[in-house]
Amino acid sequence: MSAPYVELHARSAFSFLEGASLPEDLASRAAELGYPALALLDRNGVYGAPRFHMAARKAGVRAHVGAEIDLEGGARLPLLARTRAGYQNLCRLITRMKLRGPKSEECARWDELAEYSEGLIALTGARFTLAGPLARIYGPDNVYVELQRHCRRDEEARNQAAAEHARRLKLPLVATNGVAYAAPRERELLDVLTAIRRRLTLDSAGRLLAHNSERYLKPPEEMARLFSGLPGAAARSAEISSRL
Repeated sequence: MSAPYVELHARSAFSFLEGASLPEDLASRAAELGYPALALLDRNGVYGAPRFHMAARKAGVRAHVGAEIDLEGGARLPLLARTRAGYQNLCRLITRMKLRGPKSEECARWDELAEYSEGLIALTGARFTLAGPLARIYGPDNVYVELQRHCRRDEEARNQAAAEHARRLKLPLVATNGVAYAAPRERELLDVLTAIRRRLTLDSAGRLLAHNSERYLKPPEEMARLFSGLPGAAARSAEISSRL
């Protein structure tokens, strides 16, 4: 029996130049790995949601939809639609952002997060220090401090600080893998996309490229093992999935 884990933070090729796999490939791989569900969170849009829903249904995987929302100040906020009203609010938030100005200036304001907060669950993404303000907007039952492990020393230091911050605020932890491709071999394609996005050659991109090939859709058992030192972090993803 698979470990209780659901990937809640995956992006597809519809996160233009930031994801290497099509929604169909992610859904297919999730089914192969025995996932009961998978969440697609593309950057500042739900462009891939229709194709993802169709592919997931065909593969026998429940499709969860959300988005990574750019915030003023440079943070990126992963949001999951918990209800139909939540999906509608997510779409309204994205529309408000896009009507504001050029694509390079797309970002949500904090007052807009509050205006369109109903029916959404927020993960803290890379900025665990936002947990407090997010809990005031979405409610403490709808905010989770997100942890990821990609074999990087700096990431481990951040995870320890995030876990302590969550403990002080009495907020739950959740593990994700920040998936950017379905299989490790697709990391090379992501590097090419990164170089294009940065307008550089692969040779000159250097440290802007991925540090390793860890951001793939991992087996639930592997995610449970990675976070075995933080009881409940991996399994909580399945609990959140049951609310979506």
